[in-house]
Amino acid sequence: MIEQIAFAHFRGFEKLELTDMKPITLISGKNNAGKSSLLEGIFLFSDYFSTESFAKINRFRGISSSGDSANLWETIFYQMDVQSPLQISVTFSGVPALLKYERADNFIPPADINMPKEVMGQIISSAASSYTLKYTYQKEDYTEEGHFIASPAGIVRSITSRTDVSKHGLPMPVTQFINAAIMNSSSSNMIAEWLGKLELDGRKQYIVEILKLIEPAINDISTIVINGNAQLFAKTGHQLLPLRLAGDGLNKLLFIVLSIAVNPHSVLLIDEIETGFHYSILPSLWEIIAHTARDNSCQIIAATHSYECIAGAVDGVKKAGESSAFCYYRLDKNNTGSHVYRYSDDLLQMAVETDMEVR
Repeated sequence: MIEQIAFAHFRGFEKLELTDMKPITLISGKNNAGKSSLLEGIFLFSDYFSTESFAKINRFRGISSSGDSANLWETIFYQMDVQSPLQISVTFSGVPALLKYERADNFIPPADINMPKEVMGQIISSAASSYTLKYTYQKEDYTEEGHFIASPAGIVRSITSRTDVSKHGLPMPVTQFINAAIMNSSSSNMIAEWLGKLELDGRKQYIVEILKLIEPAINDISTIVINGNAQLFAKTGHQLLPLRLAGDGLNKLLFIVLSIAVNPHSVLLIDEIETGFHYSILPSLWEIIAHTARDNSCQIIAATHSYECIAGAVDGVKKAGESSAFCYYRLDKNNTGSHVYRYSDDLLQMAVETDMEVR
């Protein structure tokens, strides 16, 4: 579980630190306070080994990235200042780790990279005419250094040095980012495959019972292949209804619950978690999430700007018997920078009961 995270010179954060995080962590704040950025930073840390890591967090915002460094990674630096190193520190299961990115002006890629000579020539030329992005990853006795190179041939990640790989220690869990853009771009085949895995494990009825909390008429889910595409249908009585037509809330709940159930021990980052749900269903939503996360040993880190969602989380997590596994942070930004306020369980409960503003 992620217990602590700190940012320096990342996105809109010159400095920001969250401590004492819980298995269910909810984050709120006004527009542009940095809620989405915080989730993206956690994902970037967990995905540091991928050449696509920068493009992925741009796609989370619906931004199509080119091979230009200005489009890829300069936007993740505080005020787009690549002269100041960007740092993300994470404590996971009691083990601290650090990821640092900084500009490097004199790095030339080694000529022994396994790729065609003409492509290698483009990469060396790009590194010489511009700059590379140096990264350093440290975790206990393991240290890894390398460079990202942006070129017309694409992004190359070159590892220049590292200690014994056997010292890498406990790996970060699978980390998933969920927002409207991700859900809209996800294929029906993938979702049907997730459901199929649960059915093979004898757990499909578990999903059906969860969906019935929002739509009691559902008594089963079937996968039907039409024109080569697998589609999910809900059985209501003797009728079959395409789940895509069943409403945004039901489809979002299905996506979240499947994401948890097929990836036990993972971390889910959910942006604008309340979108698509009527406020009256939010306590039930959080009760479902708390139960499912506990049963699959997953950590949920979600962002919202809805007071009803915060109140629903307090109520739903309590009904699930998971209040001790829940915490709430409010992000704020003013002339002195970004700030985070952590509410204790008792204070948040009192605030909700008295309609105190905590967003």
